[in-house]
Amino acid sequence: MKSSLRDTLHGKGLRCTEPRRCILQALAEGPKTHAELLRLTELDRVTVYRNLIALQRSGLIYRVYLPGQDPLYVLCDGDGPTHAHFFCQKCHKATCLPAHAVQIAEPWTGQVEKVLLLGRCSQCA
Repeated sequence: MKSSLRDTLHGKGLRCTEPRRCILQALAEGPKTHAELLRLTELDRVTVYRNLIALQRSGLIYRVYLPGQDPLYVLCDGDGPTHAHFFCQKCHKATCLPAHAVQIAEPWTGQVEKVLLLGRCSQCA
């Protein structure tokens, strides 16, 4: 697993550090809040925060905002820089949608950075 994480991080231009490995391993089990990552990784608050920012900028993770809840951080396994995500508001299952599953209409083409669809998955519907 370490080799795979190292390759993944290096492929995104990031160094493979112990905090990044810990965070990615925790997120591999499912979406987590900042507080949950602190507890699971036993890293300090600032280290987790800075690494979450770096991982988001690289496209390895994304943040989901749900009304009345702390943001959740989710692993991104989709290909390409612009693809949509689906997030189940009930079970918190996250899915990267195939490229071109969602098309952006003019005049927003090329201006949209990410698309997040919120709803209920087929198991929770």
